[in-house]
Amino acid sequence: MTPLSPSVLRRLYLKIFIGIVLFITALQVANLKQSSLQSAERFHRIASSWSIPFPRLRPLLTPQFTSYGSTQCIPPVSPELLKRSVEKHATCAKYSPFSLPRHRWATVTAFFGGLEANEHYTKALTTHLEHALVHGSEVHVLCDKMIDGLWNKPAFILDVLLREMLKPESKRLEWLIWIDGDSLILDQCRPATSFLPSTLPSKPLLNRWRRDEITMGEALFSEINLIATQDPNGLNNGIFLLRVSQWAVSLFTAILAYRHYNPDIYLRFSDQSAMELLLADDKFKHQVQYVPQHWFNAFPKGEPQDFLQRNGTELKALEDMQVRKGDWLVHMAGHHYKDQALNGWYDMLEGMEDVWESGDLQRDLDGEVRRWWEGKGYE
Repeated sequence: MTPLSPSVLRRLYLKIFIGIVLFITALQVANLKQSSLQSAERFHRIASSWSIPFPRLRPLLTPQFTSYGSTQCIPPVSPELLKRSVEKHATCAKYSPFSLPRHRWATVTAFFGGLEANEHYTKALTTHLEHALVHGSEVHVLCDKMIDGLWNKPAFILDVLLREMLKPESKRLEWLIWIDGDSLILDQCRPATSFLPSTLPSKPLLNRWRRDEITMGEALFSEINLIATQDPNGLNNGIFLLRVSQWAVSLFTAILAYRHYNPDIYLRFSDQSAMELLLADDKFKHQVQYVPQHWFNAFPKGEPQDFLQRNGTELKALEDMQVRKGDWLVHMAGHHYKDQALNGWYDMLEGMEDVWESGDLQRDLDGEVRRWWEGKGYE
């Protein structure tokens, strides 16, 4: 018998393969026809088996909320919160302009006193937990005091920094977002890293902005390590973005030690005043950027329903630092009745329609952030 040529064999194998595929497909169709499924359900089953999933953000499947201390201060993640975060995730993917996060980042905050005694702070923290579930980021919460008073903030930030610096660079967080407990997320779709510049400045700007020799590793001004805001009192460190770096370790070591080495200097706002003084020092000032306050540190004006219903001439009467639809969060800094304020704003948010879905943006932060960094030389 004359052996078959390779080309004939290839054609034969191809016909056999196609025949098997057609046979299996026929069996599946016959099985579907005999089932008790309704026609719409049969169509969904067939379509699902052949569909190509659209790439979207997915929340992390691994635990991402970490508490520090013996007190339980992170509320349990309820099925309702999970369901809400999944639905919000789908809404953000469909309507908002934000894409996959470009950085590894975590929210860092403190919550003292336990869950039962601080229902209003629990509600506020829940908005940050939902935000982390939507974006697949981490949350680190200090539940028990490490030292005295407001100095727990720099102490805890330094603790988190040192833990991250021990990890390989490819595994560690890139940015920490400190959030005071008296704040609530308004726009769950916006990632915190959307406030970062997308690229480095061009060389001419680098040369023009470079100062005299910088001792911190000959760092260029382009290496922004802190993004913060100022209010009428100066630095407001209620919310800020901090790059995980040796620079950050040095800064927060200095903040924590400041009152001990400068006992005669009056610190009106405790750790915040120490931080402000240090950021004016040549050792640190070249790697901090102060951005408009309303980007991520807006203050409330009036009641929550005012925020919900305000438009037209009422909007024009607001100061830039006062919150409106489209802003990322609201910060109750200096509010005399924080329990009422946080409860009221949380309840209002429960029934508020997503601004990206409704198109009811009263401030285009996305465009403003981009134009602001472009003005600084970031393309």
